[in-house]
Amino acid sequence: QCLCGQCTCHPSGDPRVHGKNCECDDRQCEDVDGEVCGGNGFCSCGRCICGDGWFGRLCQFPRSCNMSDADSKSLCETSDGVACTGKGSCHCGKCICSPQEWYVSGEFCECDDRDCDKHDGLICTGNGWCNCGNCDCWEGWTGNACEIWVGSEN
Repeated sequence: QCLCGQCTCHPSGDPRVHGKNCECDDRQCEDVDGEVCGGNGFCSCGRCICGDGWFGRLCQFPRSCNMSDADSKSLCETSDGVACTGKGSCHCGKCICSPQEWYVSGEFCECDDRDCDKHDGLICTGNGWCNCGNCDCWEGWTGNACEIWVGSEN
């Protein structure tokens, strides 16, 4: 919320949301367990900067592994035999969802984050993240689209 050129980021007092216009949301760097960049990098304005030997949106993929291509592919195949649901590539037995399709996520790239509820045109109102079709709201927010501010627990 901005008044007279001064912005107050929500939730207020949370240092993870910062910037002149609250444009940096470092919560985007956290996985479901709250770990920042998989412990393999650091967060800079909502984006992970991966350390040597790691890559991925959350620095979750090792650059190299000791696994044959066949073994790797078998770990990425869904029950219908398609690797990564046809929406990503397989690396070291894990699916890497296509970065061009920002809305594709999930262990096998099976989720479409466009399926999450929206409010004011934003997925999860920008107050949570889409987890395979359901909004996981950040602290202080609730509702199907994380549109209701209830305050933080102190």
